[in-house]
Amino acid sequence: MKYKKQIDSELRRIARKTPYNKAIIWCANIFQVISFRLTMVPKEVIHRNITVEGYKGLTFKVDIFEPTNIREKLPCLIYVHGGAFSYRASAYHKKLACMYAMKAKCRVYFPDYHLTPKYPYPTAYEDVVALYKCIMENSEEFRINNEKIGVAGDSAGASIAALICNNYKQEDLKQPCLQMLVYPLTDVTMQTDSMKRFSDTPLWNSKNNKRMWCYYCKNLKVEDMYGASPMHSSLPQIIPDAYIETAEYDCLHDEGVIYGKRLREAGANVEINETRGTIHGYDFALNTKVAIRNIEKRIMFLEKGFNGHSSI
Repeated sequence: MKYKKQIDSELRRIARKTPYNKAIIWCANIFQVISFRLTMVPKEVIHRNITVEGYKGLTFKVDIFEPTNIREKLPCLIYVHGGAFSYRASAYHKKLACMYAMKAKCRVYFPDYHLTPKYPYPTAYEDVVALYKCIMENSEEFRINNEKIGVAGDSAGASIAALICNNYKQEDLKQPCLQMLVYPLTDVTMQTDSMKRFSDTPLWNSKNNKRMWCYYCKNLKVEDMYGASPMHSSLPQIIPDAYIETAEYDCLHDEGVIYGKRLREAGANVEINETRGTIHGYDFALNTKVAIRNIEKRIMFLEKGFNGHSSI
């Protein structure tokens, strides 16, 4: 991996080449489930869960993270975790969800959506749409301000979040107030320069990315694959304000930037944060300076979108 010496020195300990196939997915998900359950929630956060009926009646669990001792209505963040549409949520996703709830003073709804290879598109997308509708229908019971529902995600989760923000009108959803897309997957065609360059980068690369799209778009015709690709979906007349964060040594870098510019050219307010010295999934190392600095930027965006100001 020729890029290892070029990345941030604090990130080099996690900069490993990671294979991606059905056997790895199966093994990794055993660990993911255990580590997620064993990760403690800070005392400032309450953790509970509900069950939602999603794609074709399939049920899935939704973890909820909310600030302790706040009973009034709060903004809601639907946070769709990444993991190539294949991996279960990890411990660091749980920690991030808690940070967003605490710092941005919101209720975070975190769906355990159905995964590939068993459940290809549109299962995960339809699961998250179903959660959105559940929140809208039960906003009083859930103590959610339904004028302030935001959508966020990282990597594959950001792809689902972006699609929901593009399709909210045809899905009969209330317009999201914001979208936070962290190193987002946006383009099924995989034709960008970074996709061609970064075939051997740590944690994720273009070879893995191609296999991921094959799992996700299994049995779809080429023209139907575009429905899963935010870059190719029609944009709504009113586009939710967007924060897009990219990693420097990441095959998804260019499509994140290009997608942000597409939203901006269509009239959206877009903040593009091109992080330096970083790799895909770099915020797994939560206590590094580069992760702390950029997580603060995400929280500032959430605070501004939910409350019109930032306390950081």
